[in-house]
Amino acid sequence: MAELGQAVERIRPELSRMGEDAAKCFSAYTRDDGWHSVDGLQWHLETWVAHMDEEPEAEQALGVVRDAHEQLLKAMAEGIVDALEAAGWQVPSTLHQTHVYPDVVETMGGRVAYFLIDAMRYEMGVELARQIEGATDLTVSAAVSALPSITPVGMAALLPGASASFDLLDAKGRLGAQIEDRVMPGLNERLKFLKAKVPGVADMTLGKLLGKLLGKKPSQLAKDIAKAPLVVVRPQEIDFVGEMDGDLLARQVMDTTMGNLARAVKKLAAAGVEDFVITADHGHQFSVRKEDDMKTDNPGGDRLELHRRCWIGHGGSTPAGTVRVSGAELGYHTDLDFIFPTGLEVFKAGGGLAFHHGGFSLQELAIPVVSLRMASGKSAALPGIGVRIEDCPVAVTNRTFGLKLVAQADLLATEPLTVRVLLMAGSDKVGRAGMAVGRDFDRAKGSRTLPLGATTSVGMMLNNDACKTLRVVVLDAGTDGVLAQSDELAVILGI
Repeated sequence: MAELGQAVERIRPELSRMGEDAAKCFSAYTRDDGWHSVDGLQWHLETWVAHMDEEPEAEQALGVVRDAHEQLLKAMAEGIVDALEAAGWQVPSTLHQTHVYPDVVETMGGRVAYFLIDAMRYEMGVELARQIEGATDLTVSAAVSALPSITPVGMAALLPGASASFDLLDAKGRLGAQIEDRVMPGLNERLKFLKAKVPGVADMTLGKLLGKLLGKKPSQLAKDIAKAPLVVVRPQEIDFVGEMDGDLLARQVMDTTMGNLARAVKKLAAAGVEDFVITADHGHQFSVRKEDDMKTDNPGGDRLELHRRCWIGHGGSTPAGTVRVSGAELGYHTDLDFIFPTGLEVFKAGGGLAFHHGGFSLQELAIPVVSLRMASGKSAALPGIGVRIEDCPVAVTNRTFGLKLVAQADLLATEPLTVRVLLMAGSDKVGRAGMAVGRDFDRAKGSRTLPLGATTSVGMMLNNDACKTLRVVVLDAGTDGVLAQSDELAVILGI
């Protein structure tokens, strides 16, 4: 709470100095120490609170910090709308989403694993980059999402050919993206187009990759994707849990997704993939407050689609607190109109109020573009080093619990060992180390250096309590090799 409050107070004065300069606002949000850091702090705070068995004793202080953060987000949203309107609804001199494929993917040189993540915000991409150990040529840049910031638009904008030809139109009652002569209102049409443009492409969801392929040996996975010039991975977990009417589960699961993505990168690298590009279709707003004053009246009219943060169609009204933008102003050859809330409000479109996207805010528009290289082939062996798990509970009865790790070594091993400790349910990460004794605990990565021969206490945090059993897994932070794991532990919360 203190860190979030300090970040809000640091950023607040900067907003008034931005003026109506869209590029300057976007840069301020995405620079290394930029405004996105406040979103990361809010995300970690809400994740921590969601895992507490009882509301924190400092509930009043938490409310003050949450309110300050929301007011900052509102000022950001209103400021970027004014700046975008002054700039003709563009962000000058900034990578556009339609140029990610030719400017980043195609310039990698070799076979690329292309992660198209649904609803990953910019600060999440920064966090993911921190968790990928062993990467070289690692860069995290930002791109501007195509508008409106919804999945059918953003996912199509990331396809080959979008930089030269990208449009939106009414596709028989649905909003469709068009590249060249192909109209794509949904996933099936996008996949058919991609496979036609890149013959032999391998396509899979993150769930399929982790649940099936990653259970194989690296050589088996390498054989499965050997002839693929492009490996497309489509993680949908963030948007899926966010769209559910239950922000508690969303706050729990979003934290585990970054770890699962980092694992997927390492396993693909072990299967022979060296080049990676990780990006998103759009970001999102995530609110804890869910009162009815967030809702804005629907414009009515001849509506094509209605989302929480965007109305698409013809005619209708322009309610207070919204702005109407023509398709032509957004750069499309269409007579469709688009209406967006100018602050944090949402249209009355059904669903929950916590998670929403489609609009103009920096959290929705700024998407991460992470590019990196990984040494391919088998992970290095670890002769002479072993880890023993001690004082592990026989069942998990609390979302937080402690255990001890002992690093054992023979004469061949002289250097301390850096490990990550995870909670795994099957092939899914459901938790990780939340704290550890010692100053060298890296909270962002969840890693801890173990002095050889010494005992280290570690505090584990269960992020997704939907599982019935789990096991503690200790991984080498550099190679992702398994050093130790517990037996299956029953999850019996509430005892």
